[in-house]
Amino acid sequence: MIFDRLKAQGQSLMSQTLLVPVTLNLPAEDMELLEQSGEQLDRLGFEIDAYGADSVAVRAVPADTDAGDVPAMIEEICEKLRKNASLSEADRLNDILHTVACKAAIKAGWKTDAAEMETIAKKVLSGEVRYCPHGRPVSFTLTKKQLDKEFSRIV
Repeated sequence: MIFDRLKAQGQSLMSQTLLVPVTLNLPAEDMELLEQSGEQLDRLGFEIDAYGADSVAVRAVPADTDAGDVPAMIEEICEKLRKNASLSEADRLNDILHTVACKAAIKAGWKTDAAEMETIAKKVLSGEVRYCPHGRPVSFTLTKKQLDKEFSRIV
């Protein structure tokens, strides 16, 4: 759902400025990748500046991103930029949106209000949402036979 919402916003996502910039030490290759992709990352809501020879300061991230997820998100984005250098710009942007959506998604153990859970359940049950951006199913069908088998009612 988050990926679809981000995709619908196009390439100018809402950004949130971090109260305290997140600084990361990165290999030279990743520093170069971030510099080369700076314009794309800016359009997606990131503000990343060089901070010395081997560090960056992340000053802003897409809205709904938790500051604690920033280091993992930047590392994952760099990894995707390395792997997908031969892809079109649109495909690379989609890949980055997948990462942003994943980091902004509800995680196991988080407290979620009833209204949000109801919205999610309705979208899953209606078939509107069937897979996460990584292609994993968000639900599955369990037949009565499978359920009976799990409870040792049949062999």
